[in-house]
Amino acid sequence: MAKNNKSLMATCVACNKPVSTESAVALMGAEDGRGKQFVVCVTCANGGWRPPGFAGLYNIRPR
Repeated sequence: MAKNNKSLMATCVACNKPVSTESAVALMGAEDGRGKQFVVCVTCANGGWRPPGFAGLYNIRPR
């Protein structure tokens, strides 16, 4: 499981908390006019956080 593996951790760009890759999503946005993936925890993504330049769809995931 990713939750038990420290190498499979990421930091949520919205809340700045460490999360396992199992409970994170990468949302495509833009930074300095270029496309970039932003890693966000499912809680923040389900709560409505979107990166700058986000133009896609996000389906809410169970936690």
